[in-house]
Amino acid sequence: MADVRNGVAGGQLMDRRETDWFRGIAAVMVVLSHYAEWWTWFVPAEGNGEMLRLALTKLGVYGVDIFFLFSGYAMVCSMEQERMYPKFIWKRIKNVYIPYFLVVGCIELLSGGFASPADFWNFASGKDFWYMYVLFIFYIGFIVVYTVMGGRAPRCAVFCIFTYCFSVGLYREGMMDFWYVSNVAFAIGVAAAEYGKSVKRLVDRAGIPLMAVLSILMIFVIRSGLDENAASGRSAEQLLRMEIGATLVWTLLVLLLAAKCRIKEKVFAFLGKNSLYIYLTHTFLFMWIVNILECNIILRFLASAAVTVAVSALCNLLITLTSRKLTFRKV
Repeated sequence: MADVRNGVAGGQLMDRRETDWFRGIAAVMVVLSHYAEWWTWFVPAEGNGEMLRLALTKLGVYGVDIFFLFSGYAMVCSMEQERMYPKFIWKRIKNVYIPYFLVVGCIELLSGGFASPADFWNFASGKDFWYMYVLFIFYIGFIVVYTVMGGRAPRCAVFCIFTYCFSVGLYREGMMDFWYVSNVAFAIGVAAAEYGKSVKRLVDRAGIPLMAVLSILMIFVIRSGLDENAASGRSAEQLLRMEIGATLVWTLLVLLLAAKCRIKEKVFAFLGKNSLYIYLTHTFLFMWIVNILECNIILRFLASAAVTVAVSALCNLLITLTSRKLTFRKV
């Protein structure tokens, strides 16, 4: 399915085809992590079953790392093409915020609507979907930093400082959940795009040895994540540092793989193109499907996954076609 070659044609660090494929992998990882957590509602997990469930729940944070890595990378690549014109900002709104607003808005209405202005604000700002909230903050921070700052190095430095300050703010608000360690992946994506040519030369010259080293480190990352003894006796701050280290290793490994491998497989690429909609709809559709079906629990989980993919592809198609028609009329 995948072969390894020397870099990406045309001097680009990563190709859209590879980023779509990895986004598809990330979408599956996030959904599996949630399904593994929900599985215990129906089937108690013990022994090896509990170990498998724990391993699957850990997949989600690594999936978010992938999303943030490629989101940061895409922001810089898009900015280089369009600069900081209204078109650049509108593209973020059209491709991310409007789909979020429409899809999640429908879900909220189907779930009973908004009981107060505060409920609507939490929805509009993305707080009901923590990933979207963080992504919106990163978009705003990126636009501000890249509007104010000039020069590649100052922009990267200031954006990294912004990422650090934002993450510390979340931590001080009590949001110590392991999901937020993925924030560092967005900054890595920004830096990788800014220094794309230099990173590409490094990948071309030493990509295989670097992947080998990072793969070996991943063995220790996985072992520490599944070994209860690794967490015993450690403070919350120490565990957070371990999780950030795991994110760094995994994110750099994905970056190298995406830059070095040419992927021909199409199923995950299809999922990647619909990954935003899969993320937004899978929880609601799962709860709906498992409640209306009365068949075997495995079949209910499989049906939930199939319906999620189908609905996500349909939402993507409808919103894309509507957007194109509106754009055509304006022209």
